[in-house]
Amino acid sequence: MSPRLTLEPVDTVPSDSQVCHYDELSEDAKEELPLLTVSDDVCVDGSIANGFQNCDLVKYTDYYEVSVI
Repeated sequence: MSPRLTLEPVDTVPSDSQVCHYDELSEDAKEELPLLTVSDDVCVDGSIANGFQNCDLVKYTDYYEVSVI
């Protein structure tokens, strides 16, 4: 079963959050990121999900909270 990944925009960044910047992501994750910012829930390849495993938040055009299910 493919992991499900969501990104939710956030207004505040908790000080204890692990933040990954767009340029730190794998090439696969960078390719998928624009779709993830406009979709509610997306099934992704495991390699893409792994690219977000160490991130609580991703900094792209805004800050997005990462959830991998």
